[in-house]
Amino acid sequence: FRRVLFRSYSAWCEGIRAGRSYVSDGYAHTVDFRVNDVRPGEGEVKFATAGRINISTKVAFAAETPLAVAQGGITPRAGRSVVGDTVDLHGPRHEEMVRGGKRLVEIVVNGQVTASREVEADGKMHDLTFDVPIRKSSWVALRHFPQLHTNPVNVIVGDKPIRPSRQSAEWCLAVVDLLWKNRQSRIGANEREDAEAAYNRA
Repeated sequence: FRRVLFRSYSAWCEGIRAGRSYVSDGYAHTVDFRVNDVRPGEGEVKFATAGRINISTKVAFAAETPLAVAQGGITPRAGRSVVGDTVDLHGPRHEEMVRGGKRLVEIVVNGQVTASREVEADGKMHDLTFDVPIRKSSWVALRHFPQLHTNPVNVIVGDKPIRPSRQSAEWCLAVVDLLWKNRQSRIGANEREDAEAAYNRA
């Protein structure tokens, strides 16, 4: 039993390392996200020239979600740009729950929304497909802001590298810096040096 458990945990860790995962608040889920039948962490899609990709997935949103910044139910004073953020540790918390409604599922290509579909928040699994043009090497992901984001599948066109915008790279750096600022005080003193090194590598 111990050997089986270890193999399963090792496989789970390897899946995380490879990118076979998504980020969620626990009230939103996507299953089997694929780009031209390739899932995150399982390879790339390659085109000789610009073309179109087929995206498929299953998504589900809880029929009830907390009324909170983290789930998008409350917009903080700083504005919509920090909905779901950890700037204020998710802001005010309420016992109140929000029932139902629709959730906007978006396909993001190199940081830009290129397709979207509304889905009922009813606790049921919904099959979705998208057909999206790809003009240059790109990363492709699915999200519902602010509850859900997949890891990307890379689509390589003409063997050219993916070139994100300077603004996108600066945003990623700012996020890592902010996470360190907000969380360093909660890391044990004996682990803080290693944690800081990990953030610096990120």
